Amino acid sequence: MKLEKRENFNLAHSITDLSQFINNLELLKKTPKNLIIKLDSKLINNDSLILSLVNYSSFWKTKHNSFILVVGDFSIKNKNLVCVPTLDEAIDYLFMEELERNV
Repeated sequence: MKLEKRENFNLAHSITDLSQFINNLELLKKTPKNLIIKLDSKLINNDSLILSLVNYSSFWKTKHNSFILVVGDFSIKNKNLVCVPTLDEAIDYLFMEELERNV
């Protein structure tokens, strides 16, 4: 997994090892910051991973941070996860959530 630290968020991408990815999420929980995760099609079909991501998403929300998945053309049928098709849309969504939190 690669983690890019940007001004307002962290971007996780190139995820190949699920256990390493989960370990990294646990480390990021210590100092949660807005997080965008780019998933590829192999990972999107992993039901246990999706359930884990729901828990992480809930945690991030309790800390008043965004947790957004970039899933391309795929659809994840879980109302507790924010899923968008592109990174640009994820960034836009993040800024919209920040505006809502600041109002």
